[in-house]
Amino acid sequence: MGKVTNNELATLISSRLTTIMNLTGLSLEGIAKFVGLTAGPLRSHYNKTLTISVEHVAKICQPFSISLSDFFNPEYVLTLEIAKAPDLARFKNELLLEQQNLLLKNNVKPVDETVLGDLKQQREFVDHIVCTSDYFSDPKTLEQMVIDFQKQYKAHFTTERLYSLLRKYVGREILQRKPLPRTKCDRPASRRPFMYFKPTK
Repeated sequence: MGKVTNNELATLISSRLTTIMNLTGLSLEGIAKFVGLTAGPLRSHYNKTLTISVEHVAKICQPFSISLSDFFNPEYVLTLEIAKAPDLARFKNELLLEQQNLLLKNNVKPVDETVLGDLKQQREFVDHIVCTSDYFSDPKTLEQMVIDFQKQYKAHFTTERLYSLLRKYVGREILQRKPLPRTKCDRPASRRPFMYFKPTK
């Protein structure tokens, strides 16, 4: 695997991963765990910064009963049958149990609604918002979070910092993320802002 040189193929692979996420309700980290791949490289394939081997594509396809020819055929539309993949429901239930256990273990105290300057305070603040509030009951984009946190808590974040802090919650399935719907943003799916939200039980 190396640097991407075929942008059209990289875009197709990223789009396929987006579709699988949308059909299964899994994050990239969840897909990686389900198919037996490492989350970091899969994220790089999704972001079109790293090429992917045929063996890794096969690992993604096999649990969802997708043929390699269909995966690489841009005219073929992946369907909801993916959501009925063997063992997927059991896997998602296990993730949900892990999430519930994590929430029970986290006894997070609310932080003062003051300007949050250092990184530790930022981590504690985000942990409080994610684990003990209903803020993510409705989907939020990073840009919306920046505005809300500054207005409501005088907490100053960049979108990059929030993205970094929220990654572990997505990886643990405490939060999910999906691209903004096409009706709200006319950019291709791979370039739309992500919405973060708590999965419905």
